[in-house]
Amino acid sequence: MTGVRLTQLEVPDYDLGLRGKLYRADKLEPGGEVRFCTILHGLSLVDEVTDTRASNQGNGYPDAPVVLDESTRIDLPWRDGAQAVIGDLVDEDGQPVPASARGHVARLQERFADHGVQPVFGFEYEVWLFEDEPGARKQRLRPLGRTENAYSLARSTETYRLGADFVDRMEAVGIPVEAFHSELGPGFFEFALKPKPALQAADGAARAREYFREVCSEHGLRASFMAKPYADRSGAGGHVHSSVVRDAANVFASAPGELSSTGSGFLAGLLETMADLTVMFNPFVNSYKRLDKEMFVAERATWGVDDRSAACRVLLDSMPGARVEHRRPGADASPYLVAAAILGGGLAGIEEERPLPQPAEAEAASLPASLGPAVELFEGSSRAQKLFGDEFVQGYAATRRNELTRYERWLRTTITDWETDRYLEHL
Repeated sequence: MTGVRLTQLEVPDYDLGLRGKLYRADKLEPGGEVRFCTILHGLSLVDEVTDTRASNQGNGYPDAPVVLDESTRIDLPWRDGAQAVIGDLVDEDGQPVPASARGHVARLQERFADHGVQPVFGFEYEVWLFEDEPGARKQRLRPLGRTENAYSLARSTETYRLGADFVDRMEAVGIPVEAFHSELGPGFFEFALKPKPALQAADGAARAREYFREVCSEHGLRASFMAKPYADRSGAGGHVHSSVVRDAANVFASAPGELSSTGSGFLAGLLETMADLTVMFNPFVNSYKRLDKEMFVAERATWGVDDRSAACRVLLDSMPGARVEHRRPGADASPYLVAAAILGGGLAGIEEERPLPQPAEAEAASLPASLGPAVELFEGSSRAQKLFGDEFVQGYAATRRNELTRYERWLRTTITDWETDRYLEHL
């Protein structure tokens, strides 16, 4: 700890990805005892509070112990004398609290280990970049750059220093970035992270999102992972590439072009649970405005080989690289919620030996098209209850209901431009 003055405690939540505090380094040494308010799992993006079973006005929103995961402790070389470590809220027995999405990722990963396999995830994020102009209204933020071409080398040149700084920063903390490029929209870019075991990958994704915002701020920019800021443009995805390995060998395929029984079961489970777990992939009102098959976001639980119009794009050309890309998650979703949902679905498919349906779209299950139905499906799902337990299901569903209620209240009381344009001068 020599030379370390401050340690950043990073605790996963449902909406921001990571929240936390800065501590004196000696307070957060390995084995250090610290507590954190359980209101964490009831806070919205703008800090409205949803009461849950574990944390509510009646019990005073108590603190819970935090266990530091020492495997996540890193130096932050861009901050002089600073470290960071991820911590889990735990119960008095030292087990992650039921509300902890990260705790469910760790637990489900262990259940894969019981089958002698390890899930490996590669997260990729699409993100909007804006000029950070003091005093600018949100609706008038100016996108970075004047062109919109995807994979544009000219746009990559415009953001070269930003991209290079981000790549170097992530490399320094053990979260390698494999690619950074422009996407289909104004100020729209994407970065892809190197695949890692599921929990490590989710930790890396949460940190990459947070640290990308930091480096953008240093460059006079604002980064946003909002799913759909422009009605006439594609939305921001948070796709996850998943494979399964045994003894360091990929076992998702049995031969080039052929799914293994493990891969087939994993994929079948993703498809079968996708509707019930949609709210973990698409957590906000705005998330559902991204869902549009014309914009490469499937509206049904479909799969296809190298098919970007499917919800699950299966890639089997290479045995070492065999995997499924889950394309339903938005960039706005917590990587811990997404990882838990993918692990839960894949595990259910493997353990129950679920048959893989045909990729035909007409036969695939439709998926919730808005937040309300997604919450109802999740809350009433026996599958979700079995995977995550009643306390998590009810608590997380309550936070989403609160989100929806506030939107519906705004909708009832706000006079929109559409109304004034249509009615004011004509009636």
